[in-house]
Amino acid sequence: MPISQSNQVFNLVKSLSKSEKRNFRLYSGRIQDRNDLMYLKLFDVLDKSSDFEDKLVLKKMGNLSSVQYSNLKRHLYLQILISLRHLHKEKKAYIKIREYIDFAYILYDKGLYIPALKILDKAKKISLRNFTDFSALTIIEIEKMIQSRHITRTNTASIEALVGEAFELGETISSRVKISNLQVLLHRYYIKNGHVRNKKEEENIKSFFNKNIQNFKITRLGMMEKVFFFQSYVWYYYILNDFEKCYDYAFKWVELFEKSEELLRRDVDLYLRGYHYLMTSAFNTQRLREYRIHLEDLERFRHEKYNTFNNNTKITSFFYVHFGRMNLHFLQGSFDLGVDGIKKTLLRMKRYKEYIDQHKAMILNYKIAWMYTGNEMYKKANQHLLNIINDTSFSLREDIQIYARLMHMMLHVDTESYDILNYLIKNYRKYIVSTKDKNIFHELALRFFSELARQPILERKRIYSKYLKEFSNLRKDKYAQRAFLYLDIISWLESKVENQPISKVIKKKMKFAT
Repeated sequence: MPISQSNQVFNLVKSLSKSEKRNFRLYSGRIQDRNDLMYLKLFDVLDKSSDFEDKLVLKKMGNLSSVQYSNLKRHLYLQILISLRHLHKEKKAYIKIREYIDFAYILYDKGLYIPALKILDKAKKISLRNFTDFSALTIIEIEKMIQSRHITRTNTASIEALVGEAFELGETISSRVKISNLQVLLHRYYIKNGHVRNKKEEENIKSFFNKNIQNFKITRLGMMEKVFFFQSYVWYYYILNDFEKCYDYAFKWVELFEKSEELLRRDVDLYLRGYHYLMTSAFNTQRLREYRIHLEDLERFRHEKYNTFNNNTKITSFFYVHFGRMNLHFLQGSFDLGVDGIKKTLLRMKRYKEYIDQHKAMILNYKIAWMYTGNEMYKKANQHLLNIINDTSFSLREDIQIYARLMHMMLHVDTESYDILNYLIKNYRKYIVSTKDKNIFHELALRFFSELARQPILERKRIYSKYLKEFSNLRKDKYAQRAFLYLDIISWLESKVENQPISKVIKKKMKFAT
């Protein structure tokens, strides 16, 4: 959609920090023609607006035709981007490198070949130091072009070194493209299919991975290729539900960044993502001690570096840290403490609502609902579950949609709303049967709720015990394990059998585990 026909310019203005707004006004102050004064006026109107509506903005701007207004929005959008580029070029290596390349082309066009080569050499050093190999190869190709067309007084050894650099970088980039292709395809497989559900799917993913990973030797890979290499293994074992090995490779992924300041500066978001999978694997393997350590380290890093984060990194760190805090409470059974932190999570979700995708919002709502359920705050849990269940616009993550419905039925058992439960069983069964993600766990859960709803009060404890045994047996099936990671129905059933809060059941289990 064209910028003039959307609210992209409004979102861009709202994303600016105070220093970025100040810089934009200073940058724009040197432009004095009438059209430019109008785009500054539009900037001020949008900056002061809490919501975006074309009619209200046009009213404040005066008499503008629709064409003038569209052009003005487009002009403002581009001018903001140009000012941001100027502001961040000293902080972001890749912006500085591209600027140097532009300068080299300008010098070359003026016939100034030697200065062009000098500035390209500066750009190349920055590029290699920051692992931006694609930019480095572009620079070398420009150097080769200049050397081949003009007499530059460069000796033969330097020319041969240039060719050697190009060959070596070409090999590195070829490896990077192939290994990044592998990790992207594994990620796509997970988004499309989730964890393996049977022997055939397991054999297929193993065959695909082994066929592709054998082309890479870790000792011959550069830093970024190693990151993609470990990331591929993380996805592979994550898909296989092998969280022990997933943990090992996530640890290697994080360790690479912690050993390289340049790598950390280049892509802090990828470092945070590695930490997320390290903690997720620790959570899935019930490593409480390690989980606490990793979360503390991530919290410390976020606190120390937060002022250096861009908006995207702040949002990413919010999701991983708040997600991590909630998982720690689930591991410990400290739902009461977890509930205390939900207010902050909701405030951040509101602040970043324009930037959080539906998938992340769904996950956070699901986690919050479980936290409230564990603390017996059923009304609030219900609100967050309905945020998921009533969202019919989102087709991905059918699994979360299913588990939200199962948790919703658990909630009605907790509140003894059996009249509503009967309706939900009928309604949710239709939904679950219609999905591609249905499995034996879902079938067993539906059978449990149906039997529970039909039986008198005195029979319910027997039914809890019966299905506790059945779910415990199902948990031994490696292809059913992922369901128990999403919905801790075993601890919930144990709380019913023992007539204790679920928090006490989990705390007791973790005490024995540690």
